Amino acid sequence: MKTLITNVSSLATVDAKGAPSKAGAQMSDIGEIKNGAICFDEKIEWIGTAEEARVAMREGRLRPFEIIDASGKTITPGFVDSHTHIVFGGNRAGEFARRLRGATYQEIAAEGGGILTTVRGTREASLEELVERARKLALSAIRYGTTAMEIKSGYGLTVESELKQLEAVKILKEELPIEIAATFLGAHDFPPEYRDNRDAYVDLIIEEMLPRVVENDLAEFCDAFVDEGYYSLEQGEKILGAAKDAGLKLKVHCDEMAPFKAAEMAAGLGAISADHLLFVSDEGIEAMKKAETVATLLPGTAYFIRMPYAPARKIIDSGAIVALSTDCNPGSCYTENMQVILSLATINMKMTAEEALTAATLNGARAIGRSREMGSLEVNKLANFLVFDAESYEEIFYHFGSNSLKEVWVKGRRLV
Repeated sequence: MKTLITNVSSLATVDAKGAPSKAGAQMSDIGEIKNGAICFDEKIEWIGTAEEARVAMREGRLRPFEIIDASGKTITPGFVDSHTHIVFGGNRAGEFARRLRGATYQEIAAEGGGILTTVRGTREASLEELVERARKLALSAIRYGTTAMEIKSGYGLTVESELKQLEAVKILKEELPIEIAATFLGAHDFPPEYRDNRDAYVDLIIEEMLPRVVENDLAEFCDAFVDEGYYSLEQGEKILGAAKDAGLKLKVHCDEMAPFKAAEMAAGLGAISADHLLFVSDEGIEAMKKAETVATLLPGTAYFIRMPYAPARKIIDSGAIVALSTDCNPGSCYTENMQVILSLATINMKMTAEEALTAATLNGARAIGRSREMGSLEVNKLANFLVFDAESYEEIFYHFGSNSLKEVWVKGRRLV
């Protein structure tokens, strides 16, 4: 059914003129149309001003079945959350309380907590339990404006548990109305049973996990946590190289805990994104720029575990592609709300409202290989967009902590 939404106070298209992403100064150009209009069914058919829409209807060039007045409203592309871990078992509220009393994330992990706490909970959980919890988080994310997301495994760390997580993601892909990209992250941490023989676990990932994941078509991407205390550069290259040879695209957890040169490695391997980057080097930034590897920044994680924020200004000013994501997970960033991430990015990482909006939409779509069909409001792209009760997109950032989102549209269908 063809719909025209007109009299839109602020229509922020993030129009990229067909390009897959925006970088540097381009991120500030969000293609705002004042008193705009958008006509669509599953895909966008036409965009312009309300006056141009009236002329097109008089001349018979636009024939909408339904017309919606959006006076006083703002429309933006739907958010694309390109880095999440929402399929998990267990609970880490106790560890969070310990951090509030002074324990560090690294100290808790060294004691056998952290990721390994969630590993125990995930191994014990049934497939149905994993799906139920993740479904609730995904539906909540939609209510805050997420119209596409990536979901990783990484909390099983055995062949069967990793496959169970990815089976849960597959069920969510079939059930939920939003686009979901699946990522295999068997190299998230080392399981307790391989703590003293890490290279043997690397071999298990390559020789047993990867073939099963690929054989069952359970993931599009492969990720690895390459950082101090986790996977070495050599181990990361070995795993990611094998994944690339097996046909998976690459994403990498990089330089979150320390300067580790992981961003340089990710760019060298042709990864679609390098994520976290709290301690990224100047050389890593330049490598990502040259390789067009998306720098996915996760300010919620730095906030939640009281770490320094990634150098967003330096990365943007270099001309690299920057995306924003929640990193929704049970231990280091338990939020599915992309609007919170926008606020943290602008206040604590010194991004502008325009840069943050671009990073959370078009560039997020680029980070999961979907920017040709979503992430900006352009003719022939999917009609994935958000309607805010706001006179302009600036109010979304100005009135923080309040969800002014009124409608979520995906593929031309109103979900919220």
